[in-house]
Amino acid sequence: MDRRYAPRATNREQLLSRRDVLKLAAVLAGGAGASAFLAACAPRRGSGSPPPTASAGALTGPLTLIAAGGDPFAEPPLRKVFEDFAALHPGIEWDVRALPGGGPEWDRLARALLASGDPVDLVMINGQQVRAWARDGLLADLSGDPNLDAVLARVPERFQIGGPGETVRRAVPLATARGLQITGLYYNAALLEEAGIAVPTAIEDLGAMVEPLAALGASPLVHCAGDAFFNQILITWILPMIVERSGEDPLEFAERCVKGEIRYDSAEWIEALTTISGLRETGVMLEGSGALDYIGMQQVLLQGKAAATFQGSWMLPQIQAGAPSRPFELHVAPPPLVEGAERPRPILAWGGFALPTTVVRSRDAAYAFLEYASRPEIDREVTAGLQAYSPIAESNDTIADPIAREFLPFFEDAITPLDWLWEPEITAELDSQVQALLKGATEPTAASRSVQAVAEVLRSTGRSYYP
Repeated sequence: MDRRYAPRATNREQLLSRRDVLKLAAVLAGGAGASAFLAACAPRRGSGSPPPTASAGALTGPLTLIAAGGDPFAEPPLRKVFEDFAALHPGIEWDVRALPGGGPEWDRLARALLASGDPVDLVMINGQQVRAWARDGLLADLSGDPNLDAVLARVPERFQIGGPGETVRRAVPLATARGLQITGLYYNAALLEEAGIAVPTAIEDLGAMVEPLAALGASPLVHCAGDAFFNQILITWILPMIVERSGEDPLEFAERCVKGEIRYDSAEWIEALTTISGLRETGVMLEGSGALDYIGMQQVLLQGKAAATFQGSWMLPQIQAGAPSRPFELHVAPPPLVEGAERPRPILAWGGFALPTTVVRSRDAAYAFLEYASRPEIDREVTAGLQAYSPIAESNDTIADPIAREFLPFFEDAITPLDWLWEPEITAELDSQVQALLKGATEPTAASRSVQAVAEVLRSTGRSYYP
């Protein structure tokens, strides 16, 4: 789950468009599918804005970027950065390949473009895909490159990510990569006031909301489990607090699961899945959430049939643009706590810039662009224009929307999404099992065993991050 914003879409919200893009098989087979792919990959070049201050640098030639989340030249704040950089270096011409989709489809198309032999200088990639790309040898080590020392120094390490078991950096977020997203509880304060209940701070508070909201024809919570891509968000809400409550670091726990040191049917996993299942069983979760899609979930919230939903900051512009059919006062709160937890653990998701492992021409232009885009004054200008959170904290005082600003305190406790750490096959199975739990079609122990079975297949076939 920019990010996720009308009209642009990146990271998790890209699910909404990716179901409509062409599959890689159509690309390889030719015909209309191939034409669409080639059109998406056609160079996007800036028209060239007046030079802010033309330099005497010797950078020349095309600079090719594979872009996720749509064409950056379609967004004025981003277009300005790309064109101003080209104006500073008149020998540079942008070649931006804005591939469709944001999840598996984008991943396949981007890999196909790299494999085609076309020169690629930069990749704008969803952080969720970094570990799989690193596993497959597709991304260069940024932290091993002295040309990027200044860039990495400007972005806190908590926002940088490497491959499995690595301490190196493979991708780095910037405002120019459409910034950061964070999760929280959206709620309708008007509906809570009408029901005479307070904003929930714990999951048990959600349970206490069932009866007074039912009298108004509403449920405490709704989720879009029908769009399975969003189901990881429930895992990343619940599991980190359960793990941390026992004294273990959530990120280390996730890594140990990938290594096989902790099974996916361990006590922590079963408790997390039981908690999610319990949301349905106790009436906290709106009946039918197991089949509801992302847009339908927003409509339920706007219609006052549910008081809250757990989602990311990507949804804010969309829900604000909606048309409520009952009194609606939108606010956000930190993720409600599981029993015994001391603090919530929102997730921080982002898209970032990476360098392909294969070097086909000089990287001087790519280095120069990353240095330029990471300058505090440039980052601040983009943050102000996009109104998407920056990893450079000082830029975020340009966030103007009062509800968007309510998310800012959540950054202190936020962590890397756990679903960025395990293999994509595990993520897909968890998405499926959470959906089944919210439909009442499985139970927590069976769900956890299904995930464990996938992990065992990955190890036996050498596809685990840690075979």
